Amino acid sequence: MSFVFLLLGGICMGLMTSLNGQLASYLNIFEVSFIVHAIGVILLVGYMKIRKEKICLKGLPLYIYTVGFLGVALVASSSLCVSRIGATLTMALSVTGQLLVSAVIDHFGLFHVPVVKFNLRRVPSYLIIGLGLLIIINT
Repeated sequence: MSFVFLLLGGICMGLMTSLNGQLASYLNIFEVSFIVHAIGVILLVGYMKIRKEKICLKGLPLYIYTVGFLGVALVASSSLCVSRIGATLTMALSVTGQLLVSAVIDHFGLFHVPVVKFNLRRVPSYLIIGLGLLIIINT
């Protein structure tokens, strides 16, 4: 079931990136990011009120709060890039970056994720993804 949710999340990410790019033709990238996050806050507060859930921020490590900056960076960069290089290349570069940093995070078990050591059997996968990225860039 997790794979289905991840696939749907990826579909949403592709749609969001394209729509953010369109919105960026009317607004600057930080206005786009503000709108995206404001709508998200409104929807989540509504959901939490319906479910009668509360947010507890006590005891969280300070680095956790960087997710807000990372969210703004993600929305702003994708909004800017999709209007300049297209949705496909934007997503291909984004996924490649996600894959590389995720491999480092897994290998060292950063941020308390389970350690999944890098091994040479993964190299062909990375090469195929790199080749795919090069094909997209050169077409």
